[in-house]
Amino acid sequence: MAQPGDGQLRALPGGRRRLASGDSLAKPAPTRRTVVAPGRRGHDTYNSHPATGLTVESLVAMYREAEQGVPVRQFDCFDDIVEIDGHLGGLIAGRVDAVAGCEMVVRPGAPDAPSELAAAALGERIRNIGFREFIEHHLTAPHYGIACTNIVWDLVDGVVAPMELINASHRRFASPTAERAHEIHLVDGDDSRKLTPLEYGLWAVTRMRGRNPWASGSLRTCAWWAMFKRWSVRDWQVFAEMFGLPLVLGYYEEGAGIESRRVLEDAAKNIGEDGFAILSSLTELIVKDTVRSGDSSTVYPQIAALAEAQMSKRINGATLINDSGGPGSKGSYALGGIHESQQYKRERRDAGRIEEMFARDIGIPFVRWNGYDRAAPPELKIQITRDSLERAQTLEIVGAIIDLDEGQLREEFSLRTPAPGKGVRVVSAKSTEGAPGGKPPGN
Repeated sequence: MAQPGDGQLRALPGGRRRLASGDSLAKPAPTRRTVVAPGRRGHDTYNSHPATGLTVESLVAMYREAEQGVPVRQFDCFDDIVEIDGHLGGLIAGRVDAVAGCEMVVRPGAPDAPSELAAAALGERIRNIGFREFIEHHLTAPHYGIACTNIVWDLVDGVVAPMELINASHRRFASPTAERAHEIHLVDGDDSRKLTPLEYGLWAVTRMRGRNPWASGSLRTCAWWAMFKRWSVRDWQVFAEMFGLPLVLGYYEEGAGIESRRVLEDAAKNIGEDGFAILSSLTELIVKDTVRSGDSSTVYPQIAALAEAQMSKRINGATLINDSGGPGSKGSYALGGIHESQQYKRERRDAGRIEEMFARDIGIPFVRWNGYDRAAPPELKIQITRDSLERAQTLEIVGAIIDLDEGQLREEFSLRTPAPGKGVRVVSAKSTEGAPGGKPPGN
């Protein structure tokens, strides 16, 4: 049986697309069939916290288990380090939000009436079923390696459509054997050895390309640097406790009694909290501000900064401040343009991966289960744009040479098609130059 996410969308005449493994689609369409059922411990919320006391040996052991098709401890570790490391969590959240926060529209897969009807029907029915959270979940695939959602279909008003999107946690999946580590199966119930294949049509799957799905996410690299950073911060904290505090010394004369010495000892212990001490003339308390050994101002911050820089490069690419030497340094201004270009390409690549998954795992089942035999699968368009002003100026120059497609322009600038007689044309002052009476040409 074909695995969700394995099929490739292939072009057909007329702009239509189909899935190479589409013949494996279940018939008739399932209704109200939920595959994900939580176990008694709550597979989606439980975490064994293997990152506690993380070492090189334990991390390598988790990776080896994952490569054999048992990635649960690896994913628990990833969840831990993303939660603990604010820098890493911010990098991943920023990359997810850059795409998930964009405008999205379901559009026809081909310019014909059946395709337009199918796209309108699907777009209307996915609007209020947690679709934005569904997109956010699948945008974690570049970091974890996979992201899977159980699609619950139902028949409503004669149309089979998604009624619920259940985002399963990454730890809920595994492979049946080491030899079949490329296959993604669901851990069914409490028994981790009971695995269920993902049935095409009931699952939306985003997976990264690599040796196998369990060894292809960016967190495989970032986990090492998060571990090094944690070690550095831990040692830095120990250094501060041992050598960063002033040394409190108490002196007493030979003739001081036991009670005077006890009061002196209590004063030395509590001087940081009390701020004062009342002592006999036979005792003396001195706070000595001195650094006994070591240097906490260079080595630990540098290790932490190196770890964060490596994580930034892995998640966002080695551009702008990552390699420029800081603001104002030679070449930093030129790198600004490179950074913007790379960021746009990265967002467009993330969005393209989601768009392909949508057409393959939702669009194709929708048209086939509803009898839209002549329709192309509906497509999801995520509107990723560059700087609007720069883009508009470029199109103004290109538009003077060739004709531009109005639909594409509306998509790029998130402009709706106005109702008849309600449209307003905005004309710049520059375009009115040379026109009689200062009016825009054509008015």
